[in-house]
Amino acid sequence: MENQTPLLHYILFAIDLILIWDLVRDKNIQIYEQTQNQLKCIVQPKLLRFIGFFIGQIGIISLYTIFTIISITQISCDRVPQNLQASRIEQKSSKIICQLIEFDFFGHQKSQKQISGLIGSRLEKQTKTDKEGKIIYKYQVQLLTKTESIPFRRSTYSDSFSEEAEFIILKIKNFLVQPLETSLVVKQDDTLVGYAAIGITIFCLLLGLLIIASGSFINCNFDKESNSLSISHYKWFGILGKSVFLYSLNEIVDIKVKSFYGEDGTAHQITLMLESGERVPLIGTYSSGFKEKQEIVKIIKNFLASN
Repeated sequence: MENQTPLLHYILFAIDLILIWDLVRDKNIQIYEQTQNQLKCIVQPKLLRFIGFFIGQIGIISLYTIFTIISITQISCDRVPQNLQASRIEQKSSKIICQLIEFDFFGHQKSQKQISGLIGSRLEKQTKTDKEGKIIYKYQVQLLTKTESIPFRRSTYSDSFSEEAEFIILKIKNFLVQPLETSLVVKQDDTLVGYAAIGITIFCLLLGLLIIASGSFINCNFDKESNSLSISHYKWFGILGKSVFLYSLNEIVDIKVKSFYGEDGTAHQITLMLESGERVPLIGTYSSGFKEKQEIVKIIKNFLASN
């Protein structure tokens, strides 16, 4: 998993660059299909799409913590007799063999280490200083043998969870001083945090989807076969219905970019001029991007003029 962490960072960074580029580029209208008989374009809420994807990305990061941070650590110990023939001194000559196993959130084994000759455990206190100069205390359970000190798990305990670490040490010490106890199993289960991460992920993904869906979408379809233009306005991806306006292509006299000058600057709108004198906005609202709209007008005119 550690080798995959940089890959995730690169992927998320690439997604951020694409989203920022899509947000700042001067493209409010996209032509997604153009054939001899059909021309389809769509207007999407770019800002809401950017916000929605960004929030969804937070959910992905939260989900990734399940595979990298959340784990289940278990130590199981057994007393192994050193001299099977001398039954009276069997307990005194027994040796404690332990298996330290780490599982991921889904119960798959990540690592296993055999500890031979466990003689004790202790709570190791670590200090760190944050950016503001405040001292932060972290705690680690150390498993002791005659030759080495082995951390119980990779992550440390904070002040809030130091009692959990002390309880684990107490259980190990009680086992070591009670020779009649033949086995011990101690487990540190952090899956509750994992379920919280899943909840955050689902919340972020749903929130991002709702933000995107709440924006106004406009879909335009110029169809020469049916000699019609349909303009659809909808939100929530059209699940709650669409407002569809139909026009005949023969009604279209001209297509222009109409500009509006206000306090916030100049905004533009593609407008269809009909034989009846009615002006139909191809885009529901005014927006920036005069050059882009001029290019769209040129494409539409060329399409309508072609045979």
